[in-house]
Amino acid sequence: MVKKLFKILKILIFTGLVVFGIFQLNNIFIRKSLAKPWDMGNKIGGYFNEDDHYNLMFFGTSHSYCSFNPLLIYSNTGLKSYVLASQQQPLKANYYYMKEALNRDNPEIFFVDIESLISFINEDDSVIHSYTDYLPMSLNKIKMIFDIVPQKARGHALIPLIKYHDRWAELKDEDFGFDPASYHDYLRGYVFLKGSSSKFKNEKIKTDKNILKPKKPKALGDSYKSENLKYLDKIVKLAGNNNVRLYFLKTPIYNEEPYKEALRFWKNELKKRNLYFIDFNEFKNDMNLTKEDFYDSSHLNYLGAEKFNKFFINFLFQNDIYRDVENLDPNWMEDLRMYNLNR
Repeated sequence: MVKKLFKILKILIFTGLVVFGIFQLNNIFIRKSLAKPWDMGNKIGGYFNEDDHYNLMFFGTSHSYCSFNPLLIYSNTGLKSYVLASQQQPLKANYYYMKEALNRDNPEIFFVDIESLISFINEDDSVIHSYTDYLPMSLNKIKMIFDIVPQKARGHALIPLIKYHDRWAELKDEDFGFDPASYHDYLRGYVFLKGSSSKFKNEKIKTDKNILKPKKPKALGDSYKSENLKYLDKIVKLAGNNNVRLYFLKTPIYNEEPYKEALRFWKNELKKRNLYFIDFNEFKNDMNLTKEDFYDSSHLNYLGAEKFNKFFINFLFQNDIYRDVENLDPNWMEDLRMYNLNR
């Protein structure tokens, strides 16, 4: 009996060492994504290293993290917020990100950009790893991977080492000494973009019209709609069970015309469920947004984001969403000062 227990103990110790070794190698080989402004390791991983309580949480795709500026929102409303978004993040991943936020904190309001509903998300490996790599391991993350990640990608989503094992030639000193506890983003998830991309500039030079005409987006099939409707209902239930107010919105894009049909469909679905929805594209003239305020056809640069946030802050006031701003957190005000220095 003693020998049997000893054998079991050795197996458990060996298994534990193997698992520990895999996680350590994951830390070494995983892409750290620390290069600004797209330092998503800091922006997603950093959320889990913060001690602040966040009143507001923003979810969605890159349209969210290029639009909402928590520092500007805080200085005007006294509300702390975080943008927990990733590149082309599907709505079904938003659901699990919301669960992560609720496990960590007690946010009062969720704002969800519906870009992933009006645009078809092609879930290639880069998209999957952008929303899985930087979440700390948890039962919720494991459930997310097995529920929404395509079967062929689940292995490397769970153990990124499988995907990144060939990075030997790229490894740097920072990879070997890296500690996930060092992730931090003073912008609280916002991506600070200056000017316009070279591709967008060239497109602007070639066109004779005021607005560009991007390719018509891929049609949203019935299966795509039904899957998103399923997770929309799960999000509504999750928010309701946790007394979280839920707002759906669409942040400004350069030319929303190709998405009008999809916007109408989702606006009707949200209305059927008595859910709040606002399309901020309808107010671009009120915000005085011009071509120079966009980094590309889909994303605001920091000048456009400042105009949008000013309008969004007014929207918060109109809906009685604000706090006292007389005694603001000095740490947040210092980060705001840093933001202004980088403008």
